[in-house]
Amino acid sequence: MDDNNTFSGGRPTGTQSRKAKLRRLLAGLATLLLVLSALLVFALRDRLSSERLRETFGQGAENTIQSEPYTYEVGTGQVFAVAGNGFAVASSSALEYLDRDGRALYKQLVSYSQPAVFASASGALFCDLGTEKLVWLDAEGKPRSLSPAGEVLTASMNARGYVALVTAEAGYKAKVTVYDATAKARYEWWSGSGYVLAARVSPDCRVLAALCAEESGGTLHLFRLDSETELASAAFPGELPFDLDFLGNDSLCAVGQTGMSFLGLDGSLRERFDFGDYYLMDYEFGESFAACYVSAYRGGGGGFLETFSPAGELLAVKEQERDILSLSASGRSLLAMSGGGWTVYSPELNVQRASASLLTARRALLRADGSILLLGAYAAERVR
Repeated sequence: MDDNNTFSGGRPTGTQSRKAKLRRLLAGLATLLLVLSALLVFALRDRLSSERLRETFGQGAENTIQSEPYTYEVGTGQVFAVAGNGFAVASSSALEYLDRDGRALYKQLVSYSQPAVFASASGALFCDLGTEKLVWLDAEGKPRSLSPAGEVLTASMNARGYVALVTAEAGYKAKVTVYDATAKARYEWWSGSGYVLAARVSPDCRVLAALCAEESGGTLHLFRLDSETELASAAFPGELPFDLDFLGNDSLCAVGQTGMSFLGLDGSLRERFDFGDYYLMDYEFGESFAACYVSAYRGGGGGFLETFSPAGELLAVKEQERDILSLSASGRSLLAMSGGGWTVYSPELNVQRASASLLTARRALLRADGSILLLGAYAAERVR
């Protein structure tokens, strides 16, 4: 064999062999780089979480991920809300704020145990209940600066962007702080006798309503934001309402498993509607009306959709052959979705429009422009 290392029988010459060795060497280096990259990602996995993303890659990095319109991350505990002229989605893995056309204005990867979103035309407030994790976005999806001093228990946001934030407070059952749309604190109230289940600010931003669970039952506390003196209170002996909202500037509705109560700002009970032998399946608050869906069976099987005026007057009742899976109100309209389609009603339950298409959506949202969002696990369908 000569020094040129040339082989016969169609095998590579010495020059070809050196090229093959070079290709193998380059392939090995590429593989090594891939392995090192994987190890680096694994080592930095904590820094790639939502709390570290901005620190690692710079301001706004959490918003660089692009996605198709009306799509969002899949995660456990998904909750949705109409926000601004779009909608907001919170889950165990991500917070997302989408505009009217379904484009992501804000996206942050998170690790939440109890995701919640409280929203209105003025933006969205994302929280991990039971922790101090909170993200407040305005109507354009821009973050507001707010760091709660205690674990967030619940919250709400009215149409003008006022937030009622309920947090844990040492030595008290809870603390309620009212913030204006610029995230400036406007009012504080410490609850010493009852656990705060819900808190709302009136549409005109003048009154705070706090619903508490106390030993004797539920109690409603009302405060003017320009006075430290309690405006009024109302007791619900032996009953525990779990949510409430304003049905105008001077009237409220509190809802519980046994019925709905309609009250004035002086704490007086205007009307009480008992569910009797029926089970509350869903409820919704609209502009100057409230709605509930009740069924004779816990497991469903049809029931009744009922609407009420701010004074508690029964406006209308409509029997439902299919179970209502979702209620959503916007202005003076109410959207009811079942597996067999959706219907938009007036407060008097007159049909405004409807579709009898078979649906697989989990929930539906009615927006201020009249469009409907049919929400699935990872995407929404817009219906005009």
